[in-house]
Amino acid sequence: MRTPTAPARPHALAAGVLAGALLLTGCTSTVDGTASPVAAGTSQAPESSSEAPETSEAPTGQVTPAPEIGPGTGAEARRIASVSSLISTTSPERTEGCFPSGPFGSASGIDVLYFGDGRVEQELDRWGFVAGWGNCNQDVANNGSLTLAAEMSDPDSAVAAAEALNEIGLDYDLGGTEPVELPDLGVTGALTAGGADSAGNPTDTAQAWVPTGRMLAYAFVDAPAGGAVDLLTRQLQDQLALLATFEPTPQDQVPDLDSDPLDLAQYALAPPGDPTRFTGGYDLEGYLRFAIDPIAERTLLSSNGFTGFYAKQSGDDATDLEYAVALYAFPTSAQTNAVYEGFRTLETTEFGGTPFVLPAIPDAPCFVFASDDTGTSFYQRCYVGFGSHLASLDVLGVTAIDDYSQMNTLLPQQRDLIDG
Repeated sequence: MRTPTAPARPHALAAGVLAGALLLTGCTSTVDGTASPVAAGTSQAPESSSEAPETSEAPTGQVTPAPEIGPGTGAEARRIASVSSLISTTSPERTEGCFPSGPFGSASGIDVLYFGDGRVEQELDRWGFVAGWGNCNQDVANNGSLTLAAEMSDPDSAVAAAEALNEIGLDYDLGGTEPVELPDLGVTGALTAGGADSAGNPTDTAQAWVPTGRMLAYAFVDAPAGGAVDLLTRQLQDQLALLATFEPTPQDQVPDLDSDPLDLAQYALAPPGDPTRFTGGYDLEGYLRFAIDPIAERTLLSSNGFTGFYAKQSGDDATDLEYAVALYAFPTSAQTNAVYEGFRTLETTEFGGTPFVLPAIPDAPCFVFASDDTGTSFYQRCYVGFGSHLASLDVLGVTAIDDYSQMNTLLPQQRDLIDG
């Protein structure tokens, strides 16, 4: 699986600032509302120029109440994933994953990960936030782009939320932040000059919220000095074009959305620990939003009749290990085998893993990756396939590169689930 919790190399968005909060370094399976907005090595997030959180006036019209957070809001977030902008299509050089990405079922989850002082959460909730999905990618010099698609109560609420949120974007003491008119988008965004990427080149950052129907499109980009506004505009135009094809679920129907419409969960092993927010069913486009190489994987999967995907991810506090189970479905065993071999090739030639032989299933394609540069944490990935189903299993947080105990136990269980 191209697990969203463990890309081959952890990264953080270079500019380090999304409105008022520094991005966390690395990747995680954080559940909404539990992460700290302060980056490693910092004492606090940048301060707002306001003495206390301020929000817009209360809505004068009727805002449809958001559904309760639950499986339905998670399913709606995964629907939104399919129409969230793939950053590499706008910025082909930004192929490196960065934190954070994935589904959001609460405004608090968005605020604590991206902003940090509570005002964005208040505005999103004020205007009926339902669900959202964020994507993050960067280039080798850590110039990053982050996009967020968020579903709101109604079109008028989306417009009001965008106006308030764009004002908040200008109201942080980041140094050099100025309003910038974005005529192609119909909003006023925020531009911050004076940054630098990891290669020492001067950069600017730009951000903006744009309403479209019931949806909000947000983007934050780093770019070479003088190029941020153009890149921001192109990124948001791509996002808006995708959202134009999306029909949000009426709020009263969200709780009844099916998290597993293709009935694939039964074939995916339930790993130890508590499920994370990534657990659930995805279509092809939704899956590609956390693929390592969405272009190569779209070709591989679509050319072999891909019919569906189910993810089960978990974190086990007792062992400090994380797990990612991926279940892919295809019409025939021949197509399953083709993808099985395709992933073996991608892992070997592109994704940087070191092959190893798993004692329990010696023929399984297995790979181990360093989680960081310390040499003290690793994650392992193995594949099994049978009939119409292909599965992969990741074990993250292993402290010895050749500790196969968890994989030895769990991969045969996963194989048993799909071999009938």
